[in-house]
Amino acid sequence: MIFSAQIMGVLLTLAAVCFGVITGGIVKMLSGDLSLLSMLFYRFLFSLPILFIVAWRVRGRDMLRITQRRTMVVRVMFGMAGITFWFLSVRNIPLGQATALFQSSVLFITLASPLLLSEKVGIYRTMAVIVGLLGIILLTDPFSQSVTPAVIFGLCAAIAGAGLSITLRKLGKGDQPVTVAFVYNSCGFIVASMLLLLLPSQFSLPTAKEAMLLVALGMFSSLLQLSFTTAYRFSEAVVVASLRYLQVPLAGIYGFLLFSEVPTIIQLCGMVVVVSSCMFIIWREFTISKHQSSAH
Repeated sequence: MIFSAQIMGVLLTLAAVCFGVITGGIVKMLSGDLSLLSMLFYRFLFSLPILFIVAWRVRGRDMLRITQRRTMVVRVMFGMAGITFWFLSVRNIPLGQATALFQSSVLFITLASPLLLSEKVGIYRTMAVIVGLLGIILLTDPFSQSVTPAVIFGLCAAIAGAGLSITLRKLGKGDQPVTVAFVYNSCGFIVASMLLLLLPSQFSLPTAKEAMLLVALGMFSSLLQLSFTTAYRFSEAVVVASLRYLQVPLAGIYGFLLFSEVPTIIQLCGMVVVVSSCMFIIWREFTISKHQSSAH
């Protein structure tokens, strides 16, 4: 059972990585056409149908029941801050660089997990996280030039992402992931709608092409929410966040294919280091799971 749970956590995390790269690319495509607030509004709106259907099928009339309400409020706050800073970052700097900055949240998770979650972070996992962060520095080197607002947005997204990971881990121990995802996106839709009522000049009607992209953004975002949130029920916060390092090289490839963002040799070396770090974490996780499974 332990082995199966660990595998499920890893697979769900890898699925979340793929969905995250796709959503980042869609945000990049829409960055010059819609206001940030409109994009957030449509993103939450079109993510709700899938989440509603899944939540209803899984929980029925209990689809909105949350036992850890205070933690859920914190999750909504971190989630709203994180997605806002993430969108601002992706809209203004290359997708690979924005993704790499966001993945630096692992550093904050590693520091906070032992204190807030009572999770043991061993020497091998810590070393893998450090190596991955060094790879991210090689990949982007975001501070080689003047620090732009977009870079600061990326770092803020990383800090919010770390808080989000911690709260998701806590919620995952007592609440259903599908309920957590549905409640968060419902709150996001309500907040975005209220802000648009206060700031009507920020509302933008999409073209037919933009509408298709926005629907896809909502759908992939809902799948990202479900897979990412559920992963925390099976794996520790540091493991899930560390595996998401894979999103960095994938985003770099995606940016090259769609937006002609050509990486340098140093950035390519960083990709290799990041992927190697992730592969080591996966191997380490499977090895530990096998030993635990055989011991039981």
